[in-house]
Amino acid sequence: MRAPRLACALGLMALGTSVCPSAHAQSDADSKAAKPDSATSRAEPKEQSKKAEKPPSYTADPDAPLTGDERSLPDYDGREEPTTAGDVLIWIPRVLLSPLYSVSEFVIRRPLGLLVTTAERDDWVEAVTDFFTFGPDDNMGVVPTGLIDFGFRPSIGLYYFWNDAGHEQNQVRARAAWGGEDWLNFQLTDRVLIDEDTDIALAGEYLQRPDYVFYGLGPRSRGPDPRYRRDMLEARLDFTGYLKARPHHPPRSPAEQPTDSMLRAALGVRDTSFRLGDRCCGSPSVQSQIDAGELTAPPGSADGYTIAFERVDLDLDSRRRREKLFDDDASDWVQPNGSGVRLALRGEHATGLRRVEPTLAETTTDRQAWLKYGASLGGFVDVNAERVVGLQLIVDFVDPLLKGSEIPFNEQMTLGGDRPMRGFLEGRLVDRSSAVLRFDYTWPVWVWLDGAIHYAVGNVFGEHLDGFEPGLLRQSAGLGLRAVGSRDHVFEMLLAFGTEPFDEGAEPESLRFVFGATSGF
Repeated sequence: MRAPRLACALGLMALGTSVCPSAHAQSDADSKAAKPDSATSRAEPKEQSKKAEKPPSYTADPDAPLTGDERSLPDYDGREEPTTAGDVLIWIPRVLLSPLYSVSEFVIRRPLGLLVTTAERDDWVEAVTDFFTFGPDDNMGVVPTGLIDFGFRPSIGLYYFWNDAGHEQNQVRARAAWGGEDWLNFQLTDRVLIDEDTDIALAGEYLQRPDYVFYGLGPRSRGPDPRYRRDMLEARLDFTGYLKARPHHPPRSPAEQPTDSMLRAALGVRDTSFRLGDRCCGSPSVQSQIDAGELTAPPGSADGYTIAFERVDLDLDSRRRREKLFDDDASDWVQPNGSGVRLALRGEHATGLRRVEPTLAETTTDRQAWLKYGASLGGFVDVNAERVVGLQLIVDFVDPLLKGSEIPFNEQMTLGGDRPMRGFLEGRLVDRSSAVLRFDYTWPVWVWLDGAIHYAVGNVFGEHLDGFEPGLLRQSAGLGLRAVGSRDHVFEMLLAFGTEPFDEGAEPESLRFVFGATSGF
């Protein structure tokens, strides 16, 4: 397993190889055209030539039925096949998706192809790589980053990587970002590779942001973008491993590629505090909305909290891994079929490490403990050439483990941001449970870049989906691009929107645009 040498290049080096003619093809053709040595040919035994003879393709019995490998009778009449119902119906999705195809083909893929071709011809990738990387074998690098997420402050920062840090199986990743006054984020990870499919990591993060939103709890929450500040400090130990290890030899066919099933686990501590009176971004503060009677104080916000947590995520996925597992995989290596079924199970247990000041009147204890759990079940069909259609049902819950205790609002189930229903801002929808039905369509735009369309219906609800009604469901839809191949530093572009509940007219409520690099470690 190797980390990318240069995140900001967006895989231009790998992309360029897909448009370069290969010199090996000509050399292979020349070698095949060379005649064998005459002495060697005469030395071959006659038995070997007999073994090379193939049996006739016809059957000995002229009355016997044709074998399965016989060529079908050619169509000699030259007339076109009659139009079928399928030929007519296929034009419906073609017409509906033609705007998206035009954007993908003429706005993204072709200009990107021209850019990659020019970059390789003029050695842009090598120049950029040499500028941002250093150390033995260029195993270290510093890359500028930036992220725009409409509704939040934009940020800029630096991403640092160090492969073989101290020894060959050690990787260091760091990220620092700044988004203006009171907006800071620092992340540091030291990862040790147990083998090519398993690793453990020690990670830490400090976050200070004044631009988070809280609209209240429940499926009908609304408001004028009330803002608050959150400070968070976290340290954790992570484990990541595929359930099926890669073979010792390059897969001879896509069917030999191991599945994408994975186990992730973490344990750590987290300290969080809130400042509800801080204003940001031209919007009122959460505290001002509470004082005006427009909002109820968020649970757990009076004194913050400090917890120890343990988390487990189990992904059972019948689909094959997409990436090449060996450096010497053939250039004609074919991506595995993207059809399959995925079941994801997740759970997190948290225990308060200090007594807290209750926020709600019904709270009867200053101790905290809760359990988060959820599941996702989805099916995926590879329509053609890695164009995959998927449908997933996603449900999540959180329950207190102590009678009369509070669960902090930002530890409850949320939708929006990087969670399902991406047409909404992070933290826009909050409550004790959530349910989402999501349709996805993904397709390859370039070697390291995928296009994605999503349409989802869902919302948050009370305890164990209490109050669930079809009329309360909201919609989220969007179109985006996402780089593939690196979990540490991911480029993304997304344009999406979210709506009001169906029984309130389902009018568009939010518009979200994301562009830049997000951190995955």
